[in-house]
Amino acid sequence: MKNEMRKAYLEKRNAMTKAQQLEKSQIIFQKLINSNEYKNADWIFTYINIGSEVKTIQFIEKAWSDKKHVAVPIAKTNRLMYFVEITNFDGMNRTKIGVMEPNISLDKQVFPNEKTMFIVPGSIFDEDKNRCGYGGGYYDTYTEENQVNNAIGVCYDFQVAKKIPTEKFDRKLRKIITEKRIIE
Repeated sequence: MKNEMRKAYLEKRNAMTKAQQLEKSQIIFQKLINSNEYKNADWIFTYINIGSEVKTIQFIEKAWSDKKHVAVPIAKTNRLMYFVEITNFDGMNRTKIGVMEPNISLDKQVFPNEKTMFIVPGSIFDEDKNRCGYGGGYYDTYTEENQVNNAIGVCYDFQVAKKIPTEKFDRKLRKIITEKRIIE
């Protein structure tokens, strides 16, 4: 059931025009930078968008201009993911699935703290702040192992379902931000 839902929601997201994606992403971006989480954050842990995901490049650039540290993930096998600080987009590598990752070694890994804004992508979310990612379990594993309890999901409003199936390892978000609403 979860895989079918994921596929259907991703097909709908992928059907959006680039202009629609950019317009909605810009609204989400403004909500993020106006949030208390952003204002109080020293560190921003976020993803570099690919495909039809909510766009994050402008958000990352704004964080840099506001003198915030930005960390992005590098995914390895077996649900292993770590975050490293980036100060520009130079030296990025494109993975097999198209994700842009910095060419930075594991020894430069950084960890979230209580003043970290932690942004996560996903395929489907629900009104109870549950998230369904892309099936790899990377964010659930990372947020569990690093005790991240303040993750914020960003998505287009149609990606929020009334209820999605959850499993014991799925982690709730603190809030979800769409172009139309904030679910807290």
